[in-house]
Amino acid sequence: MSENKELTNFVKETGSQLVGNLYTDLFQPSIKTLGTTLGSVVEFVTLFQVPIQFVNEKVKFNYSKRKKEYEEKVNNIPEEKKCEVNPQIGVPIMEKLGYITNDEIADLFTNLLTKASSVDTVNLAHPSFVQLIERLSVDEARIIKYLFNEDKEYIPCVSFRTYFKKEKGFVDSLEKGTSLSFEIDFYFPENEKLYLDNLVSMGILDISHGKYFTDEKLYEPLYKLHKYELLVKKICGEDSPFDKIDKIKSYYQITDFGKAFIKACNNIQ
Repeated sequence: MSENKELTNFVKETGSQLVGNLYTDLFQPSIKTLGTTLGSVVEFVTLFQVPIQFVNEKVKFNYSKRKKEYEEKVNNIPEEKKCEVNPQIGVPIMEKLGYITNDEIADLFTNLLTKASSVDTVNLAHPSFVQLIERLSVDEARIIKYLFNEDKEYIPCVSFRTYFKKEKGFVDSLEKGTSLSFEIDFYFPENEKLYLDNLVSMGILDISHGKYFTDEKLYEPLYKLHKYELLVKKICGEDSPFDKIDKIKSYYQITDFGKAFIKACNNIQ
């Protein structure tokens, strides 16, 4: 028991010292800029978390980089509009910024932190969005950026259903194909449907409505991208067991919750 107490005291003392060092090493150059927004947040950073993070120079360097990116965004907020960040949002983001190595994921975090730093946008910064960003892969972060930059409210998709000639039944030659992998530079374009399924599970997208657009022009580009005509010629010949390929139209709807998340995690300054 005494050993555990000594360890606890050591961590608390070390943590307190490192919190002070955190102010000195990371915030002192810009304390006037960030003191208004992050002053109380730094005080709430878990003392057990700090010693583990900041004894690592690489983590400290990465943290400083993210702090600078955040500072540049905060500088665009008029001084009278700046507000103190809610620790419920600021603390978990701060604890993550040291080890987020991908710039695109980090940008979502710092954008959300910036929204929480202004009286004009603090209403956009919901605490649950921190956990949602954590669940995103880099390719999914690119989808979020794409939807924001292109001002999208829906994503058309098509499925190709191939029917057998003599037997009852069908196989899906294409399931919910979109144009995303042709418009976004994915690391893993073959995972497009997995990415969209994840965004649906997070409540950002919805495809449970069973609806489709009557305007065929919205789907014609998808038929070409996914080579519908070539597929028909290839697998629906005289000697083929397949009879026809139906085109099933649908679309992913960006939910109101998804719109709020996308807006909160992108730069609207």
